[in-house]
Amino acid sequence: MFLLAANVNAQSWTPSEESERQNFGLKLGINFSSMWGGELKNPRPYFGPTAGFFLHTKEAKKPWMFQTGIEGSLRGSNFANKSTDFPNSGNSNYRRIGLITLDVPLLLNYRLGPKKADRTKVVQLGAVISGTIKSTVYLGDDKLPAQHYLDSTSHLYRWANLPLKPIEVLGVVGYQDRGVLAGWQIQLQVGINNLNNNFKLPYAYPITGTGKRISTWALKVSALF
Repeated sequence: MFLLAANVNAQSWTPSEESERQNFGLKLGINFSSMWGGELKNPRPYFGPTAGFFLHTKEAKKPWMFQTGIEGSLRGSNFANKSTDFPNSGNSNYRRIGLITLDVPLLLNYRLGPKKADRTKVVQLGAVISGTIKSTVYLGDDKLPAQHYLDSTSHLYRWANLPLKPIEVLGVVGYQDRGVLAGWQIQLQVGINNLNNNFKLPYAYPITGTGKRISTWALKVSALF
């Protein structure tokens, strides 16, 4: 509402002036994510939304710019672990892990070509600091939260987060094309650190607790405003 009011009441700007002023904006998109490493078996892509704000330094003659912001994402991983794969296991095969994360990107933008008044195309390199707010495992072919199955001896019964480290650092490579009022961005993000924090899912199949690596990756496609 504030941005709309500012847009209505402000004087008319030329495209060049708007390009110089608007070094921030809104980001809305989708991400295809999954988990990798040896601990969790048969990972498959997971689809979820992402939204947030971005801010970059003012454009100058030099091609380098710094970009940051804050984003919220719903990501995680599906798993191709059908109940028929585990005889006598009931409906306790893990089929999905969902993560709600708050992410802070730290990106270095390199402009492609000379500076233009109405368009900027950049290659992005950097990292994302991702903090997990909520993590849930879903069991069975109906993908119901684990708390429906596990008894009071499990930490999961209290709807606590999964035994994953709360902070993940992801390396980022991306491309961004932004005009005066809108643009788009695509990024590949790959986890660097191991999230396994004595990870074990009691009574769930395939068996966990082997101490192997857990990391995430995500392909994000976003519109910029």
